Amino acid sequence: MPVSPRYRVALGCYALWLVATVLLAAHELGLIPLLPGVEPGVVTGATVVFALGVVRLSRRGWRFLVGDDAA
Repeated sequence: MPVSPRYRVALGCYALWLVATVLLAAHELGLIPLLPGVEPGVVTGATVVFALGVVRLSRRGWRFLVGDDAA
């Protein structure tokens, strides 16, 4: 089953964000020095994930309010 390039890019960005999050946590624990771009990457990734969640919830809420099937 072929996977769309859009899905691959999204999965790759998510994986990079997870790696950056682990690196930031390791820095906070004093295990490694802070690498350049890690902290802004974590903040940017968290902002994007939050925004996508807000959009999904608002769409489902709107469908619920107008009576469409929210599933």
